Amino acid sequence: MSILDNIDDYKYWRDNKLENASSSIQDCIVEISNPENLSSSEKSKIKSLCDNNNFALFTIPKQDDYQDTINSINHQFDLDEFDEHLYVGDKGLASIANTKNKQQGEFIPYTNKAIGWHSDGYYNSYKKRIRAFSLFCASPAKAGGSNSWIDPHMIYIHLYEDNPDMVKALTNNKAMTIPEHKIDGLVRREISIGPIFFIDDMTNELYIRYTQRKKNIEFANSTEVRQAVEILDNFLASNSIYHFNHTMQEAQGMLCNNVLHNRSGFADDPNKPRLMLRGRFFSRI
Repeated sequence: MSILDNIDDYKYWRDNKLENASSSIQDCIVEISNPENLSSSEKSKIKSLCDNNNFALFTIPKQDDYQDTINSINHQFDLDEFDEHLYVGDKGLASIANTKNKQQGEFIPYTNKAIGWHSDGYYNSYKKRIRAFSLFCASPAKAGGSNSWIDPHMIYIHLYEDNPDMVKALTNNKAMTIPEHKIDGLVRREISIGPIFFIDDMTNELYIRYTQRKKNIEFANSTEVRQAVEILDNFLASNSIYHFNHTMQEAQGMLCNNVLHNRSGFADDPNKPRLMLRGRFFSRI
């Protein structure tokens, strides 16, 4: 049994979640003194935030080179098995910047355009499910580039309390389909069909698999599913106490259990363009 099909389990989980969730961004920031060796209190605080909110923000002292430092932080939370997607580095971090590479620029994260609400790896197969990701600002944009995010658990609670049937529609096993992706006639990513809300059987935790992109996405041919997606989008467009927004500055980062997030468009300083380091992982924090 689970919170998806047992009302008593759901109520217990809901009450615990609401009691411990933070609604102030200042309560979610951890200052790290030595990123190569986190103190027990720093590590405990980050884990607690990820337990209760599914995310934690952190700051570290400025460095000359952030790649190894962020890899070290990720390793200290056992985030070692990473998604080897296109354009990821050999140590698991992707450099997210406004690229001049035409082929890479076909993927919106590598442009300066706004990105709608989504979970990372929503197009991945079950075997490559993204359970956590890290995001770190090595250099902010001249203007814009802010991120918004919300804990999927709080989305689920809000929708369930409003209309349980709509939430049930989002657990349909064929709710959202991402077609296969081909490059030069070769299949680089298989078709992905699955629910929007689901219980991850490896961790027994509730996750969301979703994107607001308009191209190459299909929703189930069901009135209930389409109505539920519309309700979900309306909630995401609102401004609840569990919606967070922040423009990361240099040496600020985030660890999360794949929260739903978006990004505003941005303008670069030509001499120091925006650079974010992102890691996607198969384990949970």
